[in-house]
Amino acid sequence: MIDEFGYAWWGWWARNQEKAPRDQLAGLFDDTGREVRIILFDTGLMECYQTLCSSVVLAPGGEGIGSPDFRATPHYYVRGRYPAWFRLHGPIETLDQSAFKVIERPTFGGVHTTSPNEQVLGLEALRDERPTLWLIQNEVSNGRSS
Repeated sequence: MIDEFGYAWWGWWARNQEKAPRDQLAGLFDDTGREVRIILFDTGLMECYQTLCSSVVLAPGGEGIGSPDFRATPHYYVRGRYPAWFRLHGPIETLDQSAFKVIERPTFGGVHTTSPNEQVLGLEALRDERPTLWLIQNEVSNGRSS
């Protein structure tokens, strides 16, 4: 899809109790189209992928919205309504990384988390946490900071 259109829309499958972190997303994605490196975590396969994102579209209020462009949306997202849509630009690359330093869990406002902020967490711990969106930095791979 990214090869065909140059981008794809990815919907955020938030948990019911999560709220879109509007302030944090507005700070990352402004009107300039600046690309931000993001990491997608497939909790079923326990694999991470990295790509670039240039914008986000947020649903008004707490309701979900459909894709901003159905042509550039994977078929499994087309009927869904999600609180946020991220415009991804290729390529989507596998990321060989086993842990991340979490600096914030913005979707819960600091509550309902199992670990304090700024803690290095492995993929299993991230999968088991309640948030589905984290702000991370200082990635850790195979026990070494980079």
